[in-house]
Amino acid sequence: MRRSTPLGLLAIMLLFLAPGLEAQDVTGTWTLTYSAPGRAGEAMERSMEFTFQQEGTTVTGTTEFARMGRRPGGGGGRNVPAPDPIQIKDGMMEDGKLTFTVSRAMGQQAISMVFVGTVSGTTMEGTVTTSGGRRGGGEVPFKGVKKEG
Repeated sequence: MRRSTPLGLLAIMLLFLAPGLEAQDVTGTWTLTYSAPGRAGEAMERSMEFTFQQEGTTVTGTTEFARMGRRPGGGGGRNVPAPDPIQIKDGMMEDGKLTFTVSRAMGQQAISMVFVGTVSGTTMEGTVTTSGGRRGGGEVPFKGVKKEG
């Protein structure tokens, strides 16, 4: 009986720990929101939508950037082109931590954004580090939510 008691306790502990051991899968559409300096220096909330596909620890996917900084259907009666899809690079999901990079060129300017976030179910929190562009870059926190469906 004494030998079965430690084994029984171990079995019970594994039952409680098992849900936390499941690998996170980020496959789906996510909206990531962060604050960034605007043209006048004030903070502006920005959102980006990402579509991820995960196989094992490798994550691929796309996001879209509006051309010329404008969103489709913008005011002024202009016909603004649809956003260009951008492939994410170096996407990895390990131990609940998602990392990936997106890069784009705007004329002579190149911008790179490195995202590092902790995923918990359908939410994510982390930092995005931007380099390049007119403002040179920096690091800001972001929050993400996975869309249902």
